[in-house]
Amino acid sequence: MSKMSKKEAQKKLQDKTIQKKTNREDDKADVQKCIETLRELLQGEKNLKIRLDDKFMLRYLRWLDFDPELAFNKIKDIYKFRAQTKEWHCCSPPSEYEDILEMHIQAILADRDSRGRRVYVVKIGNIDDNKDINIYRLSHVDDLWLEAAMEEEETQKNGLAVIVDMEGYSLKLFRWLTPQNLRNSSRKLYNLSFPQIDFHVVNTSALLNATIALVYPFLDSKVKEHIHFHNRDWPSLHKYINPEILPAEYGGQIPSLDYAKLRALLYDNSDQLMELFSMGYVNT
Repeated sequence: MSKMSKKEAQKKLQDKTIQKKTNREDDKADVQKCIETLRELLQGEKNLKIRLDDKFMLRYLRWLDFDPELAFNKIKDIYKFRAQTKEWHCCSPPSEYEDILEMHIQAILADRDSRGRRVYVVKIGNIDDNKDINIYRLSHVDDLWLEAAMEEEETQKNGLAVIVDMEGYSLKLFRWLTPQNLRNSSRKLYNLSFPQIDFHVVNTSALLNATIALVYPFLDSKVKEHIHFHNRDWPSLHKYINPEILPAEYGGQIPSLDYAKLRALLYDNSDQLMELFSMGYVNT
């Protein structure tokens, strides 16, 4: 029998961790106790306007191994950060970002991968910096897609896979890679309540090396373990994301992406998204 590679061992451990969390939910009484404890903690937090329904509590409890105290502290940390960096966080409906959505920079695929994860595609080269676009508005569009995904029970349990497509990456985008922007971007990444996020970088170029040198110091070692570089080696990508759900440009079986249809996820959940964006610390 061949020896298991380090990546295969890590994947097996991650799958066991996700299964352990899923099994934890079989104990309904224990889960309900965790929900009630977290709700009580949040009710006692002064000036925090937030949802208190079971569904919202589970979003954070699933993420943090059903530890109410840890979930409470993380929620406080997330919303304090939002209050401090309002320009980085979305507070408008999808209709306000049609110009960016029509550039086909970001989108969540219609189908989940074989592990039940949502797949988020980010095409860096589609950013048209000649238009009224900046890093804040792009971050807002990420909020739209990812908040919609984080509300889904299956995604909360299984996580997210991100395809970062570097085709056409422009040197002009370097101006956004300031230390402050990188710190805020990485902080937002750590605040995403997915049990696991894997990044798959494709269509790389020599220019990417300079970007990596700037970005890597701001990333946690655990995040780095979940970044995979494939360039244009589609069989390599398919070891993680099955080709049945991918478009042909990534060696998949779908001819092309119907972006207008994919955006229905945002427009159909616009009211729910606005409720999520309205939450946070308020002044009295």
